[in-house]
Amino acid sequence: MTAFLYDERETGSLASFERVALSASSGHNERWLQERIFQSPSLLPMPEMFGYGESFVPLCRELPLRYGSSNVFLDVLGVSATGRLVLVECKLWRNPEARREVVAQLFEYASLLSEWTYSDLEARLKKARGLSGENPIFAAVKAAHPQLDETTFVDSVNQSLEHGDFLCAIAGDGIRSDLLALRRLLATQAGLLSRLSLVEIRTYRDAEGRTLLVPAVPLQTEVVKREVLVRPDGMPLQQTTTANQTSAPQDADALPKVANGVKPEAKLENRAFWDKFIKLATFDHPDQTPPRHGGNNFVRLDLPGPVQGLVAFRESSGRAGLFVKFVGTEGRQALQALVEDQPALEQEVGEAIRFEIGEGNDLETIAGSLVVELKPSGNPEARNEMQLAWLLRTSNALVNALRLRLGANAT
Repeated sequence: MTAFLYDERETGSLASFERVALSASSGHNERWLQERIFQSPSLLPMPEMFGYGESFVPLCRELPLRYGSSNVFLDVLGVSATGRLVLVECKLWRNPEARREVVAQLFEYASLLSEWTYSDLEARLKKARGLSGENPIFAAVKAAHPQLDETTFVDSVNQSLEHGDFLCAIAGDGIRSDLLALRRLLATQAGLLSRLSLVEIRTYRDAEGRTLLVPAVPLQTEVVKREVLVRPDGMPLQQTTTANQTSAPQDADALPKVANGVKPEAKLENRAFWDKFIKLATFDHPDQTPPRHGGNNFVRLDLPGPVQGLVAFRESSGRAGLFVKFVGTEGRQALQALVEDQPALEQEVGEAIRFEIGEGNDLETIAGSLVVELKPSGNPEARNEMQLAWLLRTSNALVNALRLRLGANAT
C-alpha cells in the first residue's frame, strides 16, 4: 500500500511513501523500533490502547530484570500518569513462534516486576540510566503532567507493582496477520496480562529517504474478551468470577438489605439527594424516561436492549458511579461490542470505563457489567455537590452513548 503526504507549503504537492518491512538488513529492526518508541512516546496511542486517561512516559530501555543467575531485559519500561507501569516489547512478526515468544516474555517480565517495590524500581532505574536526585521517576512524569501529586502518584505505582496491575503492549510490524491465532493464544493468559494491547507501527519511506511511522491498534485490550475481570477500582481479580459474583456495585436485590443497617437520618439524606437528582436530571436523548428511585442511595434509568437498565449509586465511603448489567447471550454480544468500541465510548462519555465479564451463557444469567466510577472526594463538605454534578453530567453522556449502541438490540 502507498501512503501520500499532502504538503500545502509545496503548492499542494503529494509525496509518495511506499510501505517497507522492518528487517535486520534494512537497519529498521526491533532495536530501531524500540528506540523510536522511547524517543517519541506519542507513537503509542495510549487512549486507544488502554482507555481514556492513560498516557506513556518512557523511563528506561533494556531494563535488566533478574532471572536466576542472569538478567533478562525488558525492551521499554514506562509509566502512565495514573501510576500504572507500562511494559512494552517490540517484535517483528515473521512467524507464529515470534507471537508466542513475546507473550511468554511479557508474562515473565510482569511476574518479575510484580516482586519489586517503588524503592526497588527507583534503585534499578538509577543504576540502569544513571539517574540522580530525589524521586527521579516522579520528576520525569511531573515534567509531562505538571498537575500530578507526588504522594498519590507514588502510592499508585506501589499498587501497580503490588497487584501486577500493568499496562502491557506489544509493538511490531504486520500484527494484522493471523490475529485469530494470537487471540486464541491470549485466551490462555490471565492475571498479570489482564491489560494487554497490540500496536502495529506501519513504516513507509519516500524517494528522499524520509520515514513515515503510522501507529494502529488492530487488537485492543483483547484480554477483556477472554474473561479476565477488572474490579471497578482498577485492581485485577485473582480469578474469573461468575455473573452472580461480579464486583460491580450491587443493585435492587442487594442494596435494600444493606440499607437495613443505615441510620434513619442517613436514609433521609440519601433520599433528599436522589430527589434532587431526579428533579434536575435532563437528557439529550428524547426517548429517555426520567430516573426513578430503586432503594436506599441509588436510582434506576431505563435503557433498551438486553440490559437491566442503568443504575446510579452512592456509597457511604464517598464512592459514586453508574453501572449497567447485561443479561444472557444477547447481553454478552452487546457487551463484547462495547468492549471493542471502548476508546470511542470513553471519549464520548468523558470518563474511564471498566468492564466485568461473567461466565454464564444462558438466557437468565448476568453476562457482565459496565462500570463508570467517581472516586471519593477529599473534601466531605463539598462531596454531595460534586457527586450530584458528576452524576447528572455522566448519566446524560452515558445514556447518549449507550442508547445509540444498544438500540439495535432492543426487544
